[in-house]
Amino acid sequence: MSAKIPSSTLSRPILVTGAAGRVGSTGTAVVKELLKRQLPVRAMVREFDERSEALAKLGAQIVVGNFTDYASLGTALDGIETAFFCYPVDDGIAEATGLFAAAGREHCLKRVVNMSVSASGPSNPSPHGRAQWVSENILDWAGFECTHLRIDGFFHELLLLHTQFIQREGVIRNSHGDLAVNWISGGDAGVIAASLLADPDQTSESVVYPTGPEKLTYGQVAELVTSVVGRPVRYEEITPEAYRDILDVVLQGKNPRAVNHLVAQTTTLRDHPKPLPTNDLTERFIGRQPRTMRDFILANQHALTPHSS
Repeated sequence: MSAKIPSSTLSRPILVTGAAGRVGSTGTAVVKELLKRQLPVRAMVREFDERSEALAKLGAQIVVGNFTDYASLGTALDGIETAFFCYPVDDGIAEATGLFAAAGREHCLKRVVNMSVSASGPSNPSPHGRAQWVSENILDWAGFECTHLRIDGFFHELLLLHTQFIQREGVIRNSHGDLAVNWISGGDAGVIAASLLADPDQTSESVVYPTGPEKLTYGQVAELVTSVVGRPVRYEEITPEAYRDILDVVLQGKNPRAVNHLVAQTTTLRDHPKPLPTNDLTERFIGRQPRTMRDFILANQHALTPHSS
């Protein structure tokens, strides 16, 4: 592992990949938090659109880049010493990481904060968990100083996968059963990453496992939705196969990797229920109380309210 990067090098822009991502919006949260700390940011986006325009208005330098386009990665990484690496739950992460790492070495990248998953491991039933482990190793082998954020928990935003069923039927259906899992805001996960980008001396660990502030079953989540929206929402357990069918419909068949990952998480956690207890790492890194599931439901109350019959 290379030496710690002096804080003075942070006068250079920090590259944020996935800066305009949709699910969880961790990249957007990283950009906003770094700018809030008055640090220069280069935001890598796939195209110029209303999301990148909003980031530019906040003060970010916008660069169009693609993980499969080596030349664009070189442009994004030119003059960069610190970067946030975030790849969506989708196919291609190993190739993308390899290209990013090669471009980073060419342009003297020194440090990476990597948004990983708690399922990262060579034998994990989730194909994305296995690929994420390969991605971590590629970044380490490239010689960067890496902090891998294996967020132990589900993002609040996963609840939005159930909005059409909540609105139509007042029900949340999946195959998690009565398993309690850690929950964390995607925005808070982004602020954790930004905090570590801004101040690398907060941890000496190369892998950290922040959790959210609470453990909840989906049944308890349904009760919270009911208490906030004022209409009954219930939880219904279904088989992993039926859950797969629902996810295929919700994601319109466009992301089989995400479907396989989510179903594998369900079966793995039920067969081997070893989620970490909640810890205070999130609060330590973000400097405030983490957002709760109730906070998320309140912010998304309209989408989570069942329609009248």
